[in-house]
Amino acid sequence: MGPVPNSTMRLNHYIAKTGFASRRAADKLIASGEVFVDGCKILEPFFQVKDNNQVKVSGKVLKLKQQIYLLFNKPKGVTTTLKDRHAEETITDFIPKGYQGVYPVGRLDKNSSGLLILTNDGDFCYRLTHPKFMVEKEYLVELAGFLEAGAIAAAKRGVKDEGELLNVKSIKIFKLGRQTTLCQAIITEGKKRHLRRLFKQLGYPVKELKRVRVGKFTLGNLKPGQYRLIRDTSHLKS
Repeated sequence: MGPVPNSTMRLNHYIAKTGFASRRAADKLIASGEVFVDGCKILEPFFQVKDNNQVKVSGKVLKLKQQIYLLFNKPKGVTTTLKDRHAEETITDFIPKGYQGVYPVGRLDKNSSGLLILTNDGDFCYRLTHPKFMVEKEYLVELAGFLEAGAIAAAKRGVKDEGELLNVKSIKIFKLGRQTTLCQAIITEGKKRHLRRLFKQLGYPVKELKRVRVGKFTLGNLKPGQYRLIRDTSHLKS
């Protein structure tokens, strides 16, 4: 999914599309006077550029490249990082040849499994992860204990942990037992170990956690360690 010839886009969007920096980082680079278009310093992030303009950041000429979007079913035990000399397995071990240069969108901790999106498109990553877009992340969660109605209400209101407010948009119970509860939890933010910290504060430690959806992207029938290409990102237009 490459650029459309002679199309225009905002400068901060262009920089993010090249993979040089996220859109937020691009805004800072532009404001600091580090960005030039066809030799002219540009201080406006919404300045319109074409794919045939020369965009230079901190002395480096940027080029739009073929955009890659992958859905990956991360197995439990795999670290969501590209490099970690202490990790037994990272997602790099699963990235197929020809798709190097992609990076994970958001977080999924080592002991969790399920849907992880990989891309080299900084703007796409921004639109899936920035809290202002309220993108839903859906999880299947197995909890220790019988999840009480009061705890569900508290999870929706939110609890404080390490100075952060953690909450869920919704919880749906699939199986309620004396020893364990199986439920669906949907959040619109992705703080570090969000659900594990939230349910621990409520007294229900997470036993298993699997992400099955991010926005409109679903895990489907992907098996652990498998990936597939995303070919339609039209619902995430700028």
